[in-house]
Amino acid sequence: MKTIRCLILSTVASAILVPPPVGPYDVAMRVESITDPSRPADPLDANNHVHGRRILFSIFLPVEKRGTPCPSMKVPYMTPRVAADYGKQAAEAGLDDGLFSSFDMELCDLDRLNSCGGGDQRRKQYAVALFTPGLSESRLLYGAGARSLASQGYVVVTVDHPYEADFVEFPDGTVIVGRNISGDDEPAKEKAIKVRAADLSFVIDQLHNGTLTRSLLDKFPGSLDLGKIAVYAHSVGGGAAATLTRNDKRVLGGVNFDGQLVEPIRSQGLDKPFLLAGRRGHSAANSTDPTWNQFWPRLAGPRVELAIDGTAHGSYTDRPLLVSALGLPDAVLDRFAGDIGSVRGPELERIVNGVLASFFDFVFYGKRQRLVRLPRVYSEVSITRSNF
Repeated sequence: MKTIRCLILSTVASAILVPPPVGPYDVAMRVESITDPSRPADPLDANNHVHGRRILFSIFLPVEKRGTPCPSMKVPYMTPRVAADYGKQAAEAGLDDGLFSSFDMELCDLDRLNSCGGGDQRRKQYAVALFTPGLSESRLLYGAGARSLASQGYVVVTVDHPYEADFVEFPDGTVIVGRNISGDDEPAKEKAIKVRAADLSFVIDQLHNGTLTRSLLDKFPGSLDLGKIAVYAHSVGGGAAATLTRNDKRVLGGVNFDGQLVEPIRSQGLDKPFLLAGRRGHSAANSTDPTWNQFWPRLAGPRVELAIDGTAHGSYTDRPLLVSALGLPDAVLDRFAGDIGSVRGPELERIVNGVLASFFDFVFYGKRQRLVRLPRVYSEVSITRSNF
């Protein structure tokens, strides 16, 4: 373990760039804090302070590469407090505790794009994908994946859920510490999922708010196609994705990456397109998670379950991509396979983007062929079951 730490220390002595996205679009990003006036008492604040439910999100915006290249800017991959928290987790795994604070992410600078005459794409509309993370996780741990999906031509919105995420760090410096919800506490998870779904619906409300979007999308050479909204999620966030898809008529379909389903959505089901994707054997008879098999018969709309070989539960975060960027020997990377899988980060990013883009092609445009052909394109992907 000491050898691994020394290798990491030599790598993180200076800032490391998160590997670039895989798609043909450049990507810009904005961060926004919003407060829901319909929830004047935050349902997850254990101290019962009287304040509206405050939500933080990042929006990743695709920018077509036309003529003038998009001027780039570098931003920290994580905010300081969140990076420090994940640094503790890295240290427990034998990595350097400065790992997450060492990464920067390269983005399109919209201010400089327009000053260079590159902002002539105003009429193009982009479908919207919302994202909700795993239990206690920060949206920032999925930022590279969101940027990569946006580079395929989608507007991607990643959402933090205060008091559930371990730390949410707002632009004004406010830090909300999470309640440390246990993965075994079903009532607490069910409440959190209900709150998450309400958070996501409120974000959609605000994307329809012209006053907010004029500022949020200022100098963005495009617009949102709010008739095409889907949601994807990791881990326990899959329950929120399913709940939102069922309850919000503006959401056309949903994706759950390797997550358990809680009640009541597990028994209610839904009649819109829904995709389950995860490590091989997730729905096997001897699986530690029986909820996929309980949920499957309740899916009355188009449904598909995919298995992705070589993945683990942590594969569906940015961790594989970040670890791959360190340039460590394969023998060292293999030591982390139990947590983040054996598929290397760049290849896994390509696979996950392919899965999402193929499913969204069906949800938004009714095109099934790309989804059906996934196993031919990616050898790691197989269709476990579907009604296609």
